[in-house]
Amino acid sequence: MRLFIVFFTICIGLQANAALMLSDQQAAEIGREMYQKITSEMPVYKAPKLNEYITMVGQRIVQNSDEPDGNYTFTILDNADINAFATPGGYIYINRGLLAYMNSEAQLAAVLSHELAHITAQHAARQKRAQTGSNVVAGVFAILTGSMEVGEASAMWGSAAVSGYGRDMELEADSIGAKTLARAGYPPQAMIEIISQLKDHERFMKKRSKDSGKTVQTYHGLFSTHPRNDKRLLEMVKQSDENSHQDPRVAPFRVATEGLPWGQTSQTTPQREDRYYDNKLNFTFDYPQGWQFKKDAARIIGQPVDRSATLSIEIKARTVDTPDIFIKKILGINFIRKSEPIVVSRLNGHTGVVPGKNGASDTRLAVLYYGRRAFVFTGNVIDGSLDKTTSTGNPANNSTDTYDKQFKSIIGSFQPRSSRRRANRSAPLHYVKASSAATYAKLARQLNLGKYGADELRLINGDYPGGEPRAGQWIKIIR
Repeated sequence: MRLFIVFFTICIGLQANAALMLSDQQAAEIGREMYQKITSEMPVYKAPKLNEYITMVGQRIVQNSDEPDGNYTFTILDNADINAFATPGGYIYINRGLLAYMNSEAQLAAVLSHELAHITAQHAARQKRAQTGSNVVAGVFAILTGSMEVGEASAMWGSAAVSGYGRDMELEADSIGAKTLARAGYPPQAMIEIISQLKDHERFMKKRSKDSGKTVQTYHGLFSTHPRNDKRLLEMVKQSDENSHQDPRVAPFRVATEGLPWGQTSQTTPQREDRYYDNKLNFTFDYPQGWQFKKDAARIIGQPVDRSATLSIEIKARTVDTPDIFIKKILGINFIRKSEPIVVSRLNGHTGVVPGKNGASDTRLAVLYYGRRAFVFTGNVIDGSLDKTTSTGNPANNSTDTYDKQFKSIIGSFQPRSSRRRANRSAPLHYVKASSAATYAKLARQLNLGKYGADELRLINGDYPGGEPRAGQWIKIIR
C-alpha cells in the first residue's frame, strides 16, 4: 500500500504579477472547478453521519478562526493515504486514511485548524514558488496520484507543493491553529499530539521501506526534530494553552469513527500481483518476484521464470493424526531431516527436508492443516541443492536468497481468506476495551495482521514505538 502525507493549501493567482491574491469570486470559481476534478479522480467517502460530524467540527473551527465568516465545505475522500488539504473557495478535504491515526476530536480539529491557518495567513501568496491557477489544477493530480507526468507545469507546481511552505510557515500555521483550538474549546496540546502521531508514522514507514527496499513519501511539513522535542513548537503551544483545560472529546470521536474502513478503499481492495488467490478453497499465499503459479486438476504448481525450481501444492483429506504422523502414514515418508512443527496463520503443520535418493536433490516438504484438508507443499531444485542461490528475487536488495529460503517463505505466507477479504472489502476499525493481559503483539497475532501488525496497532492508538494498552483502555483494532 502506498502511503504518503501531504498537508498543503492551494491558493492561486490568475496572473503572474498579481501577487498571487484571489478575489472571493475567483477563489469560488477555481474551488468549484477543482472540487469537480478532485472528486472525479478520488471517490468521496459516503458515510452521512461521519461526514456530518467532520462538518460540525470544521465549522466550530471556522467560527473561532481569524476569518469566522468564511464559507467552507468539508469532504472526506475515500482514500487510505494520510492526507489533508485546502483549496480556494473554502474547500477542505481530509482522507479517510488520516482519520484512522487520530484518537480524539481535538486532534481532528488540530488538523483542520492547521489547514485554515495556511489560508488565513496567506502562506501561498507569500511563497515565491506558487504557480498560476491553470498549473494548480494539473498539480492536484500530481499530488493525489503521485505521478509527475501530467506535464511540465504540473511537475513544477507539484514539486513546490511537496516541498511545503518551509519550517517558519509550518510553525506559524501550528501556532495560529493552536490559538484557534483554544478559542474553540479544544486543548492546544492536541496540535503536538497529532504532529507527533504523524512523525511516528514517518519513522515507521522509513523502517518498513528499509525492510522492503521501497522508497516512501512522507509529510513535507515534518522536520528532523521530533515534535515533542521541538522547543519552538512547544513554546508556541504553551502560549496558547495558558488557563486552558478543555475536553479533547475522545468519546464523541470514538463513536463517530467506529467501523471506519482500514485499507485501500471502502469499496474494493486490489489484488496484489505477487500473491496467489484461491477463491474456491479460500486461501492465499505470497510468492517471490519472478515466480508464476498455475492450477491444474490435481495440484498448484509454481516456478521461477527460468524454471530452475518447482514448488507444488497438493490438497488431500486430513486425518485425525498430527501433521508429522500424516507425513509418515499418508505420504509414506518415514524420515525427514530438520523436522519441526510449524504454525502458519494459526494453522498447525510440520516441515522438514526429505533426503534425495540415487543422487537426486533433497526436497523441502511441508504439511499444513486447514479445515478438513491437508495442504502438502513439495519444493525441488532442478540441477542443484536447496541451498543453491536463486537467480530471482528483488535486484534492488541484491537478493542472495536460497531456493529453500524462498520455499519456506511461500509456505509461511499461506493464510485463509475470510468472507470479507474474498469480497475484496477493507477491514473495519473497531473499539474495544483492553484486558489486563492484552498486548499489541498478542492482538496482532490473534487478528492475523502480519509482520507489522503490532506496530500498526501501536500507531493508530498513539502508543508507538513501544507502548502497550492499559487494562480498561479503549483501543482500536483492525478486524
